[in-house]
Amino acid sequence: MSDTDRTLAVLAQPQPGGLGTEYISSGVTRKTTRRKKLLIACAWAVGVLLFLGLPTDLIPNPIFGREVPIRWWEYPVVAATVALTFAWFAVQAPPMEFQKNGRLLGGVTLALFAVACPVCNKIVLLFLGTAGAMGIWAPLQPYIAVFSVVALALALWLRIRTARKIRED
Repeated sequence: MSDTDRTLAVLAQPQPGGLGTEYISSGVTRKTTRRKKLLIACAWAVGVLLFLGLPTDLIPNPIFGREVPIRWWEYPVVAATVALTFAWFAVQAPPMEFQKNGRLLGGVTLALFAVACPVCNKIVLLFLGTAGAMGIWAPLQPYIAVFSVVALALALWLRIRTARKIRED
C-alpha cells in the first residue's frame, strides 16, 4: 500500500467529535462567522423596525396613515423591541426549534398591537367598535407594550442562558 493510499484511508475515516476537534475552525473562520451573524442580526433588526414603524406610521410614509396622534411612549417601545431583536439574533446560540423562536415572534407581534393606532386596527374595531377601541383598547396599549418588552427580554435571557449552558457542556 502506497503512502497516498494510506493517507486517503486515514482521511476517509469518520472524524471524532468532542474534545480536540476545535482545531478545525480557525480564528479567522470564527471572526467571519461572527461578522456574518452580526450582519444577519442587523438585517432582522431593520426588518422589525420597518415591520413596526411603517404600518403604525411611526416612520412617516405615503401608504399608511394614522387617526390617533403618536403617543410619547411608542418610540421607546419600538426602539427597545428593535434592540432586543438585534440582541436575540446576535447571541451565539445553537439553532433553535421554531417554538423557541416563537417567543421572539410573539413579543414583536405584541409590540405591533401596542404601538398601532387603536382605531386603525381592523381586528379591534371589529370586536370593540370605535368607542371600545378608544375607551378600552387605547388605555390597555401601554400595558401591552410593557408586557411585550418584558417578554422579549425574557426570551433573550433564556437564549443567553441556553447558549452558556451549551458552551459549558
